[in-house]
Amino acid sequence: MREFCLWMLILFLANEWCSCYGCWKEERIALLKLKENINYTNGAYFSTWVANETSNCCQWEGIICSNSSRKVTELSISVKTFIKKDISGIESLNTDNWRNWHFNASLFLPFKNLKALLLRGHSIANWIENEGFEKLKQLTKLEKLDLAGNNFNRSIFPSLSQLTSLKSLNLGRNNIESGNERLSGLSNLESLDLSVNRLNDESVLSALELNTFSTTLKKLNIRYNSFQSFMPNEELGILRNIKYLLLDGNTLDKNFLQSSGVMPSLKVLSVSNCGLNGTLPIPGLCNLKYLEELSLSFNNFHGNLPPCLGNLTLLRVIDLTQNQFTGNIASSPLSSLLSLEYLLLKNNNFEIPISFESFANHSNLKYVIPDGNSLVVKTSTRNWIPKFQLEALSLTKNCSVIPNFLHYQHQLRQLSLSDCNIGGNFPNWLLENNPRLEEVYLDGNAFTGSLHELSFLPNMKFFDISRNKIQGQLPPNISSIFPNILRLKMSNNMLEGMLPSSFSDMKNLLFLDLADNKLSGDLPIELARNGLFFLRLSNNMLEGEIFPVSTNINNLQYLYLDGNNFSGSIPQKLSSASLSSLDLSNNSLSGNLPSWIGYIPSLTSLALSRNHLKGPIPADYCRLEKLEVLDLSRNNLVGVIPSCFSASQNLKRVYLSKNNLRGQFDVFSNSSDLTVLDLKDNNFTGSIPKWLGSIEINTLLLKGNHLQGNIPTELCHASELRIMDLSHNNLSGPIPRCFGNIMQIAGISEAYPYGPIFSYPRLQTWGRDTMVYVEDSMERSTVSYQDNYAWVGAEFTTKYNTYSYEGSIVDYMFGIDLSYNQLSGDIPKELCNLTEIRALNLSHNHITGAISSEFSNLQNIESLDLSYNNLTGRIPSQLVELTSLAIFSVAHNNLTGMTPQRTSQFATFTDSSYQGNPFLCGTPLHINCMETKEIPISPRAPDFCEDDTGFLDMESFYISFLVAYANLVLVIAVVLWLNPYWRYVWFYYIESFMYSCYYLFASKCT
Repeated sequence: MREFCLWMLILFLANEWCSCYGCWKEERIALLKLKENINYTNGAYFSTWVANETSNCCQWEGIICSNSSRKVTELSISVKTFIKKDISGIESLNTDNWRNWHFNASLFLPFKNLKALLLRGHSIANWIENEGFEKLKQLTKLEKLDLAGNNFNRSIFPSLSQLTSLKSLNLGRNNIESGNERLSGLSNLESLDLSVNRLNDESVLSALELNTFSTTLKKLNIRYNSFQSFMPNEELGILRNIKYLLLDGNTLDKNFLQSSGVMPSLKVLSVSNCGLNGTLPIPGLCNLKYLEELSLSFNNFHGNLPPCLGNLTLLRVIDLTQNQFTGNIASSPLSSLLSLEYLLLKNNNFEIPISFESFANHSNLKYVIPDGNSLVVKTSTRNWIPKFQLEALSLTKNCSVIPNFLHYQHQLRQLSLSDCNIGGNFPNWLLENNPRLEEVYLDGNAFTGSLHELSFLPNMKFFDISRNKIQGQLPPNISSIFPNILRLKMSNNMLEGMLPSSFSDMKNLLFLDLADNKLSGDLPIELARNGLFFLRLSNNMLEGEIFPVSTNINNLQYLYLDGNNFSGSIPQKLSSASLSSLDLSNNSLSGNLPSWIGYIPSLTSLALSRNHLKGPIPADYCRLEKLEVLDLSRNNLVGVIPSCFSASQNLKRVYLSKNNLRGQFDVFSNSSDLTVLDLKDNNFTGSIPKWLGSIEINTLLLKGNHLQGNIPTELCHASELRIMDLSHNNLSGPIPRCFGNIMQIAGISEAYPYGPIFSYPRLQTWGRDTMVYVEDSMERSTVSYQDNYAWVGAEFTTKYNTYSYEGSIVDYMFGIDLSYNQLSGDIPKELCNLTEIRALNLSHNHITGAISSEFSNLQNIESLDLSYNNLTGRIPSQLVELTSLAIFSVAHNNLTGMTPQRTSQFATFTDSSYQGNPFLCGTPLHINCMETKEIPISPRAPDFCEDDTGFLDMESFYISFLVAYANLVLVIAVVLWLNPYWRYVWFYYIESFMYSCYYLFASKCT
């Protein structure tokens, strides 16, 4: 007995000695060899894996050892283990560094006790010969293998089928496609993940021999493949032990849910985005009495929820987002599911009582997202205190009041009451009651009052109170209120006063938006001393210089200071920032256009318009290879556009209007992505270049230059063209008839569908305690900001005024202005095909011919100006059918006849629309027509233009002439018949006339 105890003591001491010293030597050596085999850059990864005998490899990154034996049991060399975070908190890594690593199984064989091997995200596509995964079968204790995020294809299946000890296999996010190989033989497999691959087999049975491991399989994840169906419904019984089934993004049989009852052990069922429709089946789904999580989101279900859904008493997560379910949730089975934690109902047709009284006893309820339904504001019939303590609540749009139950909430982490139009004082009590708040969205309301009563909010990361009526000054101790804030947005309020210097104490602040307020004073130096990389102070009353030299703005990427009173020159200090977007427009900046801006390689958007900048455009701007938006309009720039811009192939929008630029603009001919070209009011010469028809331009503004020559027909190939202004030039020749083929709504894409977008990752990782994916149903926790200049539109003159069309409104604006040129010829009848056009101005030219009655086809036109030309003929009466017409002018032409009937829109036009046509009559002109009867509206004319017919109705004239002539002949005949003497004289003169004609003709012939 003593010997046994002695041996046990020796073993215990040996074990303790090994534990103190660290891992086993042979395993440390094996790990270092593994490190040498994997490609990495400059030692940036595996930094803790060092060849030092005193280093405990059990404490290295990605290594887990047994507490007793100190043997390596888990080896995680996933890319995510070594990922770095930039200043924005966004994880990033260039995975190209890993692409040359070919798997070598022998390197892992020394780890005999290995239970888990995680090789995620390496983009491994192959392995060394005879060193494939089948060799890992020697690791008899290996239970978990994670190969997600690589480049494996289906050929890996036979190798993996030999690893019979596996209990968990993850092959998600690879390039596995259809083929003949099957995964089989894994008799101990409990969890299989094939999500986000390219499997498009007829069913999952074509890829897996499920019968070889169906009895042990408890979790199957095949999300986002392209299976034509999951499996025949009659085969679902082989999954009788399955507990977790994730099928999102595949095509399922329409009766799948009805047959799902043969899997009675299911705890989690996710069929999001599977093309399912109809009403929820009563049999099948309602029989899954152990179900805890259910996702039916992003399908097309409709109707009321079946009452039997209330039998799923264990249900803690239900996601019905993006369907067409109806009914009042207060009387639905949802109100009886007392285990619910996640209630995700976004974008349906539910009626949502804002009181939530029917959920008063749901003590487990934590996350409620009912956005996009019909909120019912109804006063509660009794006072009640909810048993639940929510962590996330989103009630955006039309809630109109703050729900009363929020007075009893103290655990909120995310709250959204956006666009609810709630008035009254700012609800400070809501913030005080919930000190755990991390995200608050109260934008788009009518809250008033000041911010001086804000309480200490140590956990706040995102705070948005934009688009309210908040008044007063910013709290001077704002950094003490939000010590850990990441994103602060208070734009579109009535804040005033100076910017607090305490902004410099917000060490974590990344995003600050205080635009559209009444802030004044200088830009504080302290504002640039933190890690800001997004700053927007647009449209305030700030003044002074922009960022003195002493500031540190190296992290700044997005800077918007437009619409203030900043003066002086543009500071060169900005060149030290990694700017992506710079907007200093609409200030009082002066001096030459700085050339050093061309040395900010990351710049994608540059806006310096509406200042007092002068000089030429620096050729250094051609260095901005990423530049997409260039706005230098409304300055005092001179000279020509540098020829080197011909290499700027990424330009999408160019605004150079209202300067003194000259020459030609062929330098943009290689900018194939150019969509907006605004060169208005300069001194450009030459003809309109033909290459404009070879790009997908949608806004072309060349007004007020010295262009001449014909309008090239190549412009007709610009199928995306929406707005074209060629007015106030010296263009001549006819209007191209092919213009009738442009501006057709079919096939035209959005004018501005993109823009540089600044994004944050989700602050919260909702659903950590769920297997169904709930992030898309709680998407407000993703913060993004679209670059302001993504929405700049165009200035276009219509209705005698110049309007700025901005944002999505550009998608609905179609207009052509060819006025103040020397154009001749008639108006092409093909222009009558522009059914989407809203403004057409052909005034002040030399156009002749008649106005076509087919102009009545332009049902969307709002402004039609044909004045100061040489048009003739009548004004077609069919034009009164243009019910959208607000401006109409045919003044100073040679039109004749009556003005159109004064009905509909034509009743609003004054005599100025018709003056200068001396032969035009009718109201509102003070010239009466010969006919007092108004001409009725005739049916639509055929496909030809009317001719000039003057004052007379020619049809009536011809009829009256024939009747008069017939009457004259009849009178003569009657007189000759009654009076013989006159009859004799008549015949005598007729006979004499005949002989005279005969002799005259005969004499000429001889």
